[in-house]
Amino acid sequence: MSYHGHFENQKPPKKKKPMKIVLIIIAVLLVLVIGAVIAGVVYYNNVIGKMKHVEVPKIQYTTSSDDLFADPDGTDAAPTEANAEVEPTETTEPVHVPSSEDYINILVVGQASRAGETANSERMADTSILCTINTYEKKLTLTSFLRDSLVRPPNFRGKEFGKIKLTTVYHLGSYYSNGDIAGSMELMNMTLYDSFGIEVDHNFEIDFDIFIKVIDLMNGVTVNLTQEESDYLNANDDWVCYDTQPGWFHLDGAGALCYARMRKAEGDGDSDIKRTARQRHLIESLIFGLKQLTLSDVNKIVDEVMPMITTSMSASEITSLVMKLLPMLSELTVESGGTCPVESTYWGSEKDIYGDGFYHSVLEFEPAQQKKLMRAITEGES
Repeated sequence: MSYHGHFENQKPPKKKKPMKIVLIIIAVLLVLVIGAVIAGVVYYNNVIGKMKHVEVPKIQYTTSSDDLFADPDGTDAAPTEANAEVEPTETTEPVHVPSSEDYINILVVGQASRAGETANSERMADTSILCTINTYEKKLTLTSFLRDSLVRPPNFRGKEFGKIKLTTVYHLGSYYSNGDIAGSMELMNMTLYDSFGIEVDHNFEIDFDIFIKVIDLMNGVTVNLTQEESDYLNANDDWVCYDTQPGWFHLDGAGALCYARMRKAEGDGDSDIKRTARQRHLIESLIFGLKQLTLSDVNKIVDEVMPMITTSMSASEITSLVMKLLPMLSELTVESGGTCPVESTYWGSEKDIYGDGFYHSVLEFEPAQQKKLMRAITEGES
């Protein structure tokens, strides 16, 4: 063997090019990322699939202001101080007013039927809250509907209605749709638009069982109790705990439900006003509590609670909403929008609304005024 040949046999192996190593690393990372994305998509789709979906017809909202602000009854309310025109507030500086495209209105109804009850006969809107998301200002506004508001639902499934309490509308929608939840949502949406000019984009329904379960899975919720509220809870036979104290107090699911439905604590006066204020306070506390949960806690809530939720939103609509909300979650603020009808713009009266000779306490309002006030909150109209 020649010296030259021996030298050739002893040459060290060639080193892999650095670029090739980098490409291999990138390829491995891409596989891992793609795998994670696929797993995330599968999980996300599984979460969405747990909810009950119902098809609710979209309302064709009018573009005519004359039609929108017309009284659905064809009569004007008596002129009173309560329904006087609200003058706009003057400002010396130009203020950006978001367009209606920046607003998303989600109606959440807590219906009163419980497990074992006949939903068709018991599906009443015990609590109705409009969650208005202003994507421009990154703000969530909570507006509570007063149950005793006197409204006239539009014709539905060939049925013509007289004036009834708002809380009954949800039940009638189900009743005249053969127990279909979509009928409840549809008639409620139609009534809110006719009476208040509110354009509901999406609907969610929950019941008492899911309310209790969510709060228990969160290990309770803390609310600020007055002395009167604490006394009421301690004396309420429907609750399992009797040792609340005024001030910040931690409630379990059953206690929180009792707090949310309370309307006869001493000093309540206009009970539904105080009641709805408590509900908004409770929701704000819940949102704060949710921010403190671990991913494991959230997964547990999702697994157990999602099957108990009914929504009109499709999977694609939920995805679109999630994509809009994710970038703003850290900056999203929550505020109470008060009640609808707006406080101090309605008046109480007694009406024989069922034609049975019994008079019921109701809240009356001037529709055109309410529509202007509510569209400022829900559509950004001045």
